[in-house]
Amino acid sequence: MDVVRDVGLNADRQADLAVAITEALSNAAVHGNRLKPSRRVQVDVVVTPRNSAVIEIKDSGAGFDLEAVADPTDPKHLLDADGRGIFLMRRLVDSLEYLDHGSRVRLTMERRHLHRRSRKP
Repeated sequence: MDVVRDVGLNADRQADLAVAITEALSNAAVHGNRLKPSRRVQVDVVVTPRNSAVIEIKDSGAGFDLEAVADPTDPKHLLDADGRGIFLMRRLVDSLEYLDHGSRVRLTMERRHLHRRSRKP
């Protein structure tokens, strides 16, 4: 998280990004790389100071069909183990993209500017 410090995220947004990154890394290791020690997970971070952070996590797997992942909020899938991480990441970051057939995920978090209301004299 030190790498994204210059974005200027507040504590809540930093925590959200940390959880999303953790989930993406876990998915890459478990689902993409099948926990094989010989496979690698690549992480790239691009920070635009006072604006945004883009984190890309790429595994060595063949990817997956995002359309085949069930919605964990659908009553038929409430007890399913799959899909919860994707659901969570979507809600924690500003943008979630799957590239390279799902073997690369891009998380984007933007600094939100709070507009102050002007006071009338």
